Amino acid sequence: MKIRIQVEHPFHWEVLSPSTPQRQISASRFWMLPVLLIAGCMLSGCGGGGGTAGGPAPIIDFSKKRDVVNPGIVVPLFQDRKTEGSVDLDDFDYLEVDSPSFVDDAGRPNDRGMLFYEATDLNGTNSIGLVTSTDYDDFSVPVINRAQVLVAGDLPQVEFTQTGLFEDAIAVSDPSVIVDKGIPLGAAGRYRMWVEGVYSSAGNLSAILTTSSADGQNWEPPQLCVGLELGPQFGDVIRIVDADVVKVDEPGEAYRMIFEVIRSDLSSAFGMATTSDINGVNWTVTDGVFTGTEAGPVFSGGPGEFDDGSVQSPGLGIERNDTGDIVQWHLFYEGKPSDFLANNDSLIGYSNSVDGFSWSGYAVPVITATSDLIQPTAFDSDDVKHPDVLIRIPDPPSTDPLVSSDLNRFILFYSGDSVSEDPNEVNRIGLGTAE
Repeated sequence: MKIRIQVEHPFHWEVLSPSTPQRQISASRFWMLPVLLIAGCMLSGCGGGGGTAGGPAPIIDFSKKRDVVNPGIVVPLFQDRKTEGSVDLDDFDYLEVDSPSFVDDAGRPNDRGMLFYEATDLNGTNSIGLVTSTDYDDFSVPVINRAQVLVAGDLPQVEFTQTGLFEDAIAVSDPSVIVDKGIPLGAAGRYRMWVEGVYSSAGNLSAILTTSSADGQNWEPPQLCVGLELGPQFGDVIRIVDADVVKVDEPGEAYRMIFEVIRSDLSSAFGMATTSDINGVNWTVTDGVFTGTEAGPVFSGGPGEFDDGSVQSPGLGIERNDTGDIVQWHLFYEGKPSDFLANNDSLIGYSNSVDGFSWSGYAVPVITATSDLIQPTAFDSDDVKHPDVLIRIPDPPSTDPLVSSDLNRFILFYSGDSVSEDPNEVNRIGLGTAE
């Protein structure tokens, strides 16, 4: 399949770290549809339909996954093959696992916990992997063990200019996966995934695509998402990345997408789009008040020092009551300080909303790096990033005093890297839980 996207001006790229996909850096103004549109102003603080900066600290106390024998040691939930001791240099996730997207599918009798992730091989090429288990907190005895479910070759060719030259994808990253429990297990469309495709031999072009699956392992040919054009309220935009999608199922809205918008000065903000398209292909950018190119960012960070430089990698969650009504929206994100070129530590911030557009900002992060004074050095002693949240109704308290009650409401998956491996910054996937 070949798809055309228009680009009017040239640009170039800069590699931020060996473990991070290339991000585009440009002083040129250009227009890339459906992913990019340059504009000319800057925003700060929370926004989009009247967001509020600042506020009391959220009462969410996350506990990180720890070693069973030595609870003083924070351990990853899932890690790369190299760390696991593999000697097969051809493993698709040999070097790194990153950008988790977790699906809880109770319809699967043996492996309801499905962890999709961005995998990096020895050559630095990204693809999408899957590991499954009986629950969310232990993948040591997987049912599906590290299946490579999507590669660059699965993506369609895209024409980014009007020259007739179609580009091939060289990598696929940042999965966001949902399950439609109204569709029977094994039937087409039960699972849908959105990804970021990286294009051209130089890796300097990007697009957001979507695909569906009946079983979570075998996926249909991805389709390009359209309608993500941005207007001047977003500032001098150079790229859209890290799209995260939730299933809304409200009248006129099937899904909602939140995405990171990178500006030419390396600051960033979050945009949002909605769709009634059950296939998740056709989108409309909105901030809750304005739509299309009149819409602005819904969140720009800046209420506290930890995120006054940029906000990245949003993870969106919907909290519902027993009858399925939406009662609150939750946003977790990676925050970086304004001096991140000198201090590149990233932390995970939090915000909430009653409508999913107007967000309250807080001055403190909810997950920080594990102290590097603890030995052995934890896998997340340098940065914590790429949050993905599962919000569930906790199991009721048990009447049996010998049975512990599971009161975890927030299940947060995230990526972390270790200060001991800097500058390689190998990412692994961690787990945080909170009542």
